[in-house]
Amino acid sequence: MYLFIIQLIIMDLQQNTLFGKKVIKSISFDEQEIIRDILFLHANGKDIDCDPTYSIGNFYKKGLKQPKYKFDLTPQVDGVIQADARSLPLENESQEVIMFDPPFMFGGRDKQQEYLMSKRFTIIQSFDDLKELYQSALKEFFRVLKKNGILIFKCQDFTDTYTTFTHSLVLNWANEIGYNAKDLFIFLSKGAMANKNIEQRHARKYHSYFWVFQKSKSKVTYHVCSGT
Repeated sequence: MYLFIIQLIIMDLQQNTLFGKKVIKSISFDEQEIIRDILFLHANGKDIDCDPTYSIGNFYKKGLKQPKYKFDLTPQVDGVIQADARSLPLENESQEVIMFDPPFMFGGRDKQQEYLMSKRFTIIQSFDDLKELYQSALKEFFRVLKKNGILIFKCQDFTDTYTTFTHSLVLNWANEIGYNAKDLFIFLSKGAMANKNIEQRHARKYHSYFWVFQKSKSKVTYHVCSGT
């Protein structure tokens, strides 16, 4: 039984199945499947070199190898180095694949903040702070990525009194710095965070995004919302 499971994992990593070549889809309920597909399609099957928001390493299972460089502002497990994603202790053009999973919530009403904090989710103080974090991190990754290097950027839209379509803004900010968007995957969740004490005014978010950006000399211009 264990041998059969290992064979299935190996076949999935090779993008094959028992029934032939796997068709890679843009949506999945499995984050590891999405990351494996990204590495296969856009990184020539290479592993992730660096994760500057490692946390406890939930991405790295089901055949995904641990990155060589693991950083976090507040390390929670052994082997993780304390560092800010906006200022990494790495040489210029030294990384081929970076995985970035920053906080996506900001501000919020008092009751919502109290609820979310009780669930131990990180909340950024304001949208301006989120924008500064994302833009500064994108610039830092551009510095440390090799030519044609790949950045996997996980993000999520956020609704408080209104919805901020963060994934569109991330595309704008990345494009301004010089990245090319190679692909976009959507991770579907079977459940969503919700405070039942707050009246619902928007669709509950059951999905997040995995942007695939490449550091490239040739620049592509995308026509999407300009943001603030």
